[in-house]
Amino acid sequence: MKFENNCLELYIHIPFCTKKCSYCDFLSFPVGIREHEGYVRKLCEELRYRSGDAGGYTVGSVFLGGGTPSVLAPTLIARIMETVYANYAVAPDAEITIECNPASTLRYKFSLYRESGINRLSLGLQSANNSELRRLGRLHIFEDFLKSYQNARLEGFRNINIDLMNGIPEQTPDSWRKTLRNVLMLKPEHLSVYNLILEEGTPFYRLHRAGTLELPTEDSLVEMDNITRELCLKSGYLRYEISNYARPGFECRHNYGYWSDVPYLGFGLGASSYFNKKRFRNLRNFAEYLALDFQTEAAAQFPQLYAEQRELSRKEQMEEFMFLGLRRVSGVSELDFTARFSVELQSVFGEKLRQFVSMGLMRHEGCRYRFTERGMDVSNRLLSEFLLE
Repeated sequence: MKFENNCLELYIHIPFCTKKCSYCDFLSFPVGIREHEGYVRKLCEELRYRSGDAGGYTVGSVFLGGGTPSVLAPTLIARIMETVYANYAVAPDAEITIECNPASTLRYKFSLYRESGINRLSLGLQSANNSELRRLGRLHIFEDFLKSYQNARLEGFRNINIDLMNGIPEQTPDSWRKTLRNVLMLKPEHLSVYNLILEEGTPFYRLHRAGTLELPTEDSLVEMDNITRELCLKSGYLRYEISNYARPGFECRHNYGYWSDVPYLGFGLGASSYFNKKRFRNLRNFAEYLALDFQTEAAAQFPQLYAEQRELSRKEQMEEFMFLGLRRVSGVSELDFTARFSVELQSVFGEKLRQFVSMGLMRHEGCRYRFTERGMDVSNRLLSEFLLE
C-alpha cells in the first residue's frame, strides 16, 4: 500500500459506552445524552480550530473510534462529519470508518452514516459464542450481531470489518474454530483478530491476580492462532499485519498508515497525534476538556489541550521504524531505512536481524526483512529486541 507524501489521517475519539467491558482499559465511560451533545459541540470546535495544521495535506482516512461511537445519535455523527468535510481536504476516495457495537446500532443509523460519508464499518463482535460474550461483559449476543450485520449490508455497506478476540476465559480451540467459521460464512471484507490482554486496573486483571480467572493455556493459544491462519487462508483472506486479515484490496488504510509513518491528528478526549515527527496527546479529564476555550487555545498553540508533547529523537524514530514496520507482513525495507536516516539498516540493527534470520524467525528477501509465521507468533517479544541502548 502506497501513501502520498502529503497524506494525513484523522482519528476522532468518542469516549462513551453503555457499559465498560471486563477487559477494557480504553478511555471510555457511560454518560447521559446531554453530555453527548456538549462533547460533540466541543469536539467540532477542536476540529475547526486545529484545521490549520492540515494545510497542504489531503486526508486519506478518517476513523471514529472509542469507546463506542455508535452510542451517539446519528445526527451527532453527521455533525462531526460535516465539520470534517468543511475544514479538511478529504480525498474523494478516503476511507472513513466508524466503530459500532451490535447492541447500539439500529438500521436507521447505518442509513444516516452512509449519508454522512462513512463508507466502512468496524463491528465489535469479539465472539460468536454467547457464553464467552457474557464472560467478557458484552451487552450483545451473537444473534444481535447477525441482525446488525444484515442491516449494514441492506443499507449498502460494502466494506465491513469484524473484531474478534481469542484467549477469552474458558475459551477452547474448538469454540474458537466455531466462531471463525460462523464469521467467515458471512464474507466480511476484513477481520481483526486480537489476543486478550490483561490490562492493569480492569476486572479481569483483578480476577487473574486473585487466581479466579480461568484462561486458555499457551498451547491452546498457539492452536487458536494456527486455526486462524488455516481458516482465513482457505476463505481467501490474506494476513497483512500481525492481527489483521483482509480480502485482497480491503486492507485497512487507516491502520496501515499508522505502521507506515503516515502523520495523523487525533481529536477528542485523550486522543493521540503523530505530526512533524512529534507525538502528543490530548488531556484526559472530561470536565476540563469541555471547559476549553479553543479560540484562546489556538492563539497560544493549545497549551491546555495537549497534556503530553514529545519530539522523537533520531534513535526513537529508528526504533519506531522497526516496531511499527515489522507489524506488517511485508516487513521493512533497507532502502526506505537508508533514504530516511542516511545510514544502512545493517549498521544499526544488523546483529539482531542476522540472529532472527538464523533462528528461522525472520526472512531476508531482496532488500526487505520480515517475520516468518513463527516469528509473527512471538512478535511482541521480538519487537522489544529492537530497542537501541
